[in-house]
Amino acid sequence: MQQYKFNGDYDLRVIFNCVLSQKINILNADIIVPIPVSDHTMVTRGFNQTTGLIEGIQYEQLLKVPAGQKSHQSQFNRKIRMMRKQPFMLIEQVSLEGKEILLVDDVYTTGNTLYHAADLLYECGAKNVKSISLSR
Repeated sequence: MQQYKFNGDYDLRVIFNCVLSQKINILNADIIVPIPVSDHTMVTRGFNQTTGLIEGIQYEQLLKVPAGQKSHQSQFNRKIRMMRKQPFMLIEQVSLEGKEILLVDDVYTTGNTLYHAADLLYECGAKNVKSISLSR
């Protein structure tokens, strides 16, 4: 994961994609939502590691990281991660009334990222929010 995410070896996504795609396809979600990266991360890294992992799968980019929030979760310890405020906002107001949502992330560490994303999606009326991550 280090080689893929932080060292920019984007070609590794193909290896991970096969396994992750199979798991996602059996989870029967109405909408698949990848965890976004900040604009700063997109510029410095050159790709969103999560959307790379689900290449070929239809998803909706409903969440974004507001401008100015550019810190990586990986630089914080567990205590600080758990105390972070909502890092996401909706790209646009949407109604997710009665929808089954599947959040996709690359790495599950504390669960805080997925918790915040799910909380926002529930506020939009999602019936159920599940998540899947490539690694823990």
